[in-house]
Amino acid sequence: MKALFEKIELGEYNSLRVIYLSQPYFDAPWHYHPEYELTYVIRSRGKRFVGDHVEAFGPGDLVLLGPDLPHLYRNDDEYYHPESDEIGEAIVVQFAQALGDSWLPQLPEAQPLTGLLTRARYGLRFGPEKVLEVRDRLYTLLETDGLERLLRLLYILQMLAQDGDAVMLASDNYELKATEAETERMKRVLDYMLGHFREEIRVDNIASVAGMAPAAFCRYFRKRTRKSFIEYLNELRISHARKLLVESDISVSQVGLECGFNNISHFHRQFKLHTGTTPLKYQALQQTK
Repeated sequence: MKALFEKIELGEYNSLRVIYLSQPYFDAPWHYHPEYELTYVIRSRGKRFVGDHVEAFGPGDLVLLGPDLPHLYRNDDEYYHPESDEIGEAIVVQFAQALGDSWLPQLPEAQPLTGLLTRARYGLRFGPEKVLEVRDRLYTLLETDGLERLLRLLYILQMLAQDGDAVMLASDNYELKATEAETERMKRVLDYMLGHFREEIRVDNIASVAGMAPAAFCRYFRKRTRKSFIEYLNELRISHARKLLVESDISVSQVGLECGFNNISHFHRQFKLHTGTTPLKYQALQQTK
């Protein structure tokens, strides 16, 4: 399955479309498209890849993506089991690039919205308080159409523009434009990492997946993500560790082993580097919430 440019049909008389998803798992590949995309996860868990950024997602996750920003929602392993009763449920709003590039910039009153859409070119994840404020309004988009739907979306965007807790996802020097060949190559690399991050992954192995020599792959990966392969792999492992610390009752040492860290001291150092605290303190803090 190739991760290519996705052609989105908004329709002849529409500048946006709203989709309600309810399926066993999110099946869209690593892809990009010229439309903006606002995704609200109702029920689902996994890893969200946006440009050079990766982190866990769960219910209540709300992210706004700008044009041509590669992204992938990959569910946790249990979602793909034939007997699984897990569900991927979400509301997805896709709207024309012209809204941020041409239409809104002509309106002085829309300056906060144009600022929001400019920042969205690197992906924005919104804070939980703001998500609660806009959640019901997102559902109303499913019940309307035409101009009313567009006006409701603009009001939601206005509310999101006021979120001081919004976090930019991809780094600000991330290379936004990706060719089809590069997108397919990165898709293969991400799929391999997701399938094998619990094991030792040698640079030789991952370079062969990309069809490149090890030295060339290291240069390519850093150019595309602004991070070394090992840094990116550790982010993926720590993201999974955070999930296990909250949702399982196994020991901290076993969590480290489950996430591919054969050296527990190294696991503690990496966890503190990425979260600012130790695994045990992180676990205790999450249990009090």
